Amino acid sequence: MHIFQLPMSLYSVKLRLALRLKGLSIELRDPPGGSYRSDAYREINPAGTIPALIDGDLMLTETDSIIEYLEDRGEGEALFPADIRQRARMRMLSRWVDLRLEAAIRSLFGQVAPAGRRPEVVTSADSRIGASLSLIEGAMDQTGPFILGVKPGMADCGLAACLLWLDAITPPLALTARPGPRMIRTLAAMAEDPRLMTELEAYRPLVAAWVQRTAASGT
Repeated sequence: MHIFQLPMSLYSVKLRLALRLKGLSIELRDPPGGSYRSDAYREINPAGTIPALIDGDLMLTETDSIIEYLEDRGEGEALFPADIRQRARMRMLSRWVDLRLEAAIRSLFGQVAPAGRRPEVVTSADSRIGASLSLIEGAMDQTGPFILGVKPGMADCGLAACLLWLDAITPPLALTARPGPRMIRTLAAMAEDPRLMTELEAYRPLVAAWVQRTAASGT
């Protein structure tokens, strides 16, 4: 079993955080040709996305699907609550993070460079980020410290990755959307988790360097 991924990829770091929480050591590989756009990689994964898990003759893409596959196999520590309703909420919140918050943040990657920046795109995305943050914040456990209580799960991994990116792109784009106290609490708890410290400490400067380089490029 191995996983194709890239160090900078937001969804790759979500999966890496999940692997750390589960205590799993699965081989990580760059996609053939060094890019998920390469023809060699598309022969393996026609969707052309990362990460992708290869387990024998099974090729599985989409981060949540990979995490849930490992969960269904009983691999490592559980990232879902035992209660069926809470498990459903974990899935819902993970999708809110991915399909709402991450999507709005990703739409701004092309706006970081000043040249070609469109203020109306930034304003619209900023509004959508704010709405997504409020939606997720309101559904989080009141006492935490994690999204659904005392244990981090799949949704926490995606949220941590998104908040790192949001923090990095906020200064050059003058964004107004801010995470609420529950989210700040969750990110702090994850950063203090010894299983996650190394991953988060390695990822933050990668993101910061990309944003700094792109914002200074003028293109």
